[in-house]
Amino acid sequence: LDENCILQMEVKQDNHFTFGRLKDSMLDVVVQDLGRRQNMHDRDDLEAEQAERDLRHRVEMAFKNFMDKVQQFSNLEVDTTFRDLGFHGVPQRSSVLLQPTTYCLVHLVESPVTVITLSEVELVHFERVSFQMKNFDAVFVFKEYKRKVFSINSIPMTSLDSIKEWLTTSDIKYTEGLQSLNWAKIMKTISDDPASFFENGGWSFLDPDDSDKGEGDDDDEDSEEYAPSSSGDPSDESSDEEYSDEDSESDEEDELDSDESSGKDWSELEEEAIEDDK
Repeated sequence: LDENCILQMEVKQDNHFTFGRLKDSMLDVVVQDLGRRQNMHDRDDLEAEQAERDLRHRVEMAFKNFMDKVQQFSNLEVDTTFRDLGFHGVPQRSSVLLQPTTYCLVHLVESPVTVITLSEVELVHFERVSFQMKNFDAVFVFKEYKRKVFSINSIPMTSLDSIKEWLTTSDIKYTEGLQSLNWAKIMKTISDDPASFFENGGWSFLDPDDSDKGEGDDDDEDSEEYAPSSSGDPSDESSDEEYSDEDSESDEEDELDSDESSGKDWSELEEEAIEDDK
């Protein structure tokens, strides 16, 4: 039961049915307007407001009992919306409140209705995601690649984190980027050769952070391979010291040898002194 006092049950069939010339799988079973009063005088009437709340409660309980019996005596599975997880966006013509269920994302109040079955979604890509922007877009990519993607535009940026949490709990992968993409061209390329698409990295091109991280890891590995050791090997230092000591000792021996080879005997020096005195 919506806050607009509209009671609605939407049935989605596995097989399409034809109504006149229209072919669809969605069927509206019940739509009831409870006639919410909009007159200013009626708003001030506390008894009328209380009667309206009682009516809403009785209709809501009757509807729930009806759905419990439908689920009990048939193969239909009932799925209700989680209003706390809802967010505003433009799926068709105007901004509406979209609400997740266990199996779908729906808006059933205004026509045309919006129903996205989560089991059919492979990826959700957020476009125009920037702190400078007030709104962003969400593109739902389906597992059937020939199917046209579904876009929900002008979602408030404040809803981004809650939508990410909801997709994570629903086990749906999501990516984000700054630019709006040409999805018609992208999906045609994928549907023409899916095997080649996944061999070349698949959806990784939508998440630039992963590629940047990979390049950073490669640079770190290269730097580790080619980086010289700052500490050095102690054995190398000791060997260098030994070589330096040996070189110094050999130099001293060479100097002594040169002095001895160039020197004269004591007798020769006395003879030279005597000759100099003469």
